[in-house]
Amino acid sequence: MKKLIFGTVFTLLLVGHLFAQRGDGPPREKVEAFKVGFLTKKLELTAEEAQRFWPVYNKYSDELEKNRMGMKNILGDHFVKLDNLSPAEAEKALVDMQALRQQEVEILKQYTIEFKKVLPAQKVVKLFVAEHEFKRELLKQLRDQRRR
Repeated sequence: MKKLIFGTVFTLLLVGHLFAQRGDGPPREKVEAFKVGFLTKKLELTAEEAQRFWPVYNKYSDELEKNRMGMKNILGDHFVKLDNLSPAEAEKALVDMQALRQQEVEILKQYTIEFKKVLPAQKVVKLFVAEHEFKRELLKQLRDQRRR
């Protein structure tokens, strides 16, 4: 139990320091710190697991974010003129979107292998479930804040 608590505190401090170095603003920093705590707790990471897991997870998150930004750029380029897209532009947007979705699947495959190098398979499954739960919890908290 002491190892789990130490690992959680160590991980929160380490990741908080890393995000502070990246220059992210306070809201993003709070979300990231919440995510680290949430995933660490859900996965029940030991100090050793956390030390190996977080660098891999951060690379995974960065790659997914780049992919999402690509999707956002494709949609943004076409969103303004969505009702006036030519058939050729619509076809290109579909092909580009499909390619990015495929890339996302490839990232998931690659990092599933990487995660299994640092965590048992059961915790890798828990990770993907916990990410979904985190998104739901974050949306719930945002809704609650807006109501106040």
